Amino acid sequence: MTLELYLLRRLIGGLVFACGGMALVAVPCVLVHAVHKVAGVGMAAVLGYVPILMLELAPYLLPLGFLLAVVSSYGRLAADNEWTAMLMAGIHPLRLARPALWVALVLSGGLYFLSTNVSPSLNYQKKNYGKNSAMQLLKSLNPGRTELRFGDFYLSALERDPDDRNLFRQVFLHLPPSGEKPAQTIFAQAVQIVVDGSILTVEMAEPRWADERFDTRVGRASAQYDLDEYFSTDAKNRASWRFQTSAVLSERLDHTRGLVARDGEAALAGLSHSDGIIPFKDLRAAAYELHSRSALLLVCPMFLLLGLPTGLVLRRGSQLAALAAAIAYALAYYLISMRMGKVLANSAVVPEWAAAWGATLLGTLIGVFFTWRALRR
Repeated sequence: MTLELYLLRRLIGGLVFACGGMALVAVPCVLVHAVHKVAGVGMAAVLGYVPILMLELAPYLLPLGFLLAVVSSYGRLAADNEWTAMLMAGIHPLRLARPALWVALVLSGGLYFLSTNVSPSLNYQKKNYGKNSAMQLLKSLNPGRTELRFGDFYLSALERDPDDRNLFRQVFLHLPPSGEKPAQTIFAQAVQIVVDGSILTVEMAEPRWADERFDTRVGRASAQYDLDEYFSTDAKNRASWRFQTSAVLSERLDHTRGLVARDGEAALAGLSHSDGIIPFKDLRAAAYELHSRSALLLVCPMFLLLGLPTGLVLRRGSQLAALAAAIAYALAYYLISMRMGKVLANSAVVPEWAAAWGATLLGTLIGVFFTWRALRR
């Protein structure tokens, strides 16, 4: 047991170091993305958005960190000849790999729970966070602030009314498209912002449109936006299959396929997400999504089978070669599984389960072969 604990400490230390390093590298990119999504709302909103994005990166950072930890830990054993000494002492190689298997199983369970129960609603929470941040901005404007931006909405004013904080004067305004109305760019003498629940009303005095197609001489005009609809957080979008847990998604797939098998595609006419069905055109995408979430169960064991022989064989020669090979494995896996898998599933070239599991199963088989060759040496 002492030997297993020794290896386990090395693996956990390597995992923390690798994930921490990658997180530090990812933070600037995450901040840029957060600023883009909630630009103009405020720094507090940007910082609050960062944990959501970091949690979204966990299914990629943790397996890659585990792969690097395995390569580093077992590669160090090989480089220091500890691996050879342990084998000569009669210790079975599978016993030496047992701590890494424990870590792989724990990570697999956590990632599976994250992908099946947390991540689907997290995608909705990202949209809801943007809406709530925009509403908070509009309801509590800082004194002297003359510029507003969220999404495609933009307002810039020369000054604000000293008595009414929601009244702007000498305004340049860009309104995003709404329904059948296209985007509009407007100059107005004054603009009043009113927020009632999730409804944003923009009242304009003496507006002049930059596009001559809309240039009508009126004294006043107004535009209304439902922020729930604008940020796709209304009840209709919340019921979408993309935001459902795997258990609910599986039930909807079975229900929808049952209706289609019985009455054909016409059975879905007039039904929506709120009725617990999946649109016919999205059936393959939904099935692929369900299988992709389940495929995370095998990612860490696959990386264990790839990383263990890579560390043992390559670290005897060059320390950087093993880590470079590990990163190449991860890049190849994610490119194939995320890009090619989705294309194959949507084009109906292979079954959805094969498109989702194909890269993982292939990597596992290659890892089994690599491990067998490394242990025979």
